[in-house]
Amino acid sequence: MNSGFYRAFEDRYRGSRELITQRLEVYLPFIEPLKGLYDDRPSLDIGCGRGEWLELMLREGFAPVGVDLDEGMLEACQALQLPAHKDDALEALRKLPDGSQVVVSGFHIAEHVPFPLLQELVVEALRVLRPAGLLILETPNAENVMVGTNNFYLDPTHDQPLPNLLLSFLAEHTGFVRSKVLRLQEAVELHSEQTKVGIREVLFGVSPDYAVVAQKQAVPELLENFDEVFDASYGISLEQLAQRYDQSLECRLGGLEETVEAVRSTFFEPAEFQKLMAELQQQQTQQLIAIQERYGLAMDDMQRQYGALQESVNQTMLERNGALENCHHQYMRAQAAEQQLKAMLSSTSWRITAPLRIVGRLVLWPTRHGKTALRRAAPHARLWVARRPAIRRLALAILNRSPWLAGKVRNLLAPDPVATASDLQHGVIDHAPLTPRGRAIESALRAAMKKSQN
Repeated sequence: MNSGFYRAFEDRYRGSRELITQRLEVYLPFIEPLKGLYDDRPSLDIGCGRGEWLELMLREGFAPVGVDLDEGMLEACQALQLPAHKDDALEALRKLPDGSQVVVSGFHIAEHVPFPLLQELVVEALRVLRPAGLLILETPNAENVMVGTNNFYLDPTHDQPLPNLLLSFLAEHTGFVRSKVLRLQEAVELHSEQTKVGIREVLFGVSPDYAVVAQKQAVPELLENFDEVFDASYGISLEQLAQRYDQSLECRLGGLEETVEAVRSTFFEPAEFQKLMAELQQQQTQQLIAIQERYGLAMDDMQRQYGALQESVNQTMLERNGALENCHHQYMRAQAAEQQLKAMLSSTSWRITAPLRIVGRLVLWPTRHGKTALRRAAPHARLWVARRPAIRRLALAILNRSPWLAGKVRNLLAPDPVATASDLQHGVIDHAPLTPRGRAIESALRAAMKKSQN
């Protein structure tokens, strides 16, 4: 992909540097205890992008290094003189020695790689981390319906969504002693219990991003410095918003029942009230059924759209892989042909037969080109010989002794029918056709003689 395109895409949809830096500060409580454990504090940021995390880590006294494959992104880091260079994430991890880093981070990189490669990244991160070191992986939260069905596929380089339970389990299964899911970037007002939660908040209000912060095994004295941040809660889940929506709905229905009871006691007789209540309950039941049906239809429609989109993405990936395999096959064939040509040109037999090829071209040249050249020169040669009787007698004597050679010379000196036809109007000199320049001189003489006669 064109590096300039992806840089512009990130600038528009990811947010400004100031906004991203502010969001990244949520991780400061996790890395703060590391300052008291290690003095040098080296760290690696894979897929560093524009370098917001590198800038923040430098500010906090760490020694970060960033790697990225997108040159457009690295230009932003180089403009700010941040420690970043072009490299593959997995290769960069493999180059590091065991226990050399205190933090390995990857912000919105996990969703860009196939899952087997992500497993290797997590394994290598565990190897290079020091005791109590942290792995931070941030990714879009598919638990948010809008993100999982639409926004995730806005980025053409995304591979597949990663549920937080899967990413958290991957870290623990690899060997990290504990992991924490941080739900991120939800609307602040949703944290207030006073905020009304409707169906829109349930579908779109869940934290749009999340991160898994995993910690490497260490002695309990080191790990207890991180207990407070690992025990805290972060963000808003789909289950929390759904529960609040149910509670809000129950409160509204309870208030309606109280209002109806007050009206009944004031204006209606028991029998009339019972009838009215039955009608209201029936209407309420019908409304609830209609709401549930609309909700079910909406969810079914979103699931169908998600399935169709996923199928389209899979088909596109298959076509892309097929095209890449075909290009690689053609490239290998071209490489093989080039190697064969180089081997032939550098072979001993090719060098030995070079003189033979040259002699062959010289031998074939007269048969391909010599006859035409001799035929063009024949009028001049014939005229030259005709003006020299001694040479003419010698040539005739030689030709008379070899009938075969005489036939060849007659065929060669036979005049071109077209040229002969044109020469007849000019005449001949010593029985030899004139050359083009001779014909021009003859024409000029004839014109001068005609003019003098007039």
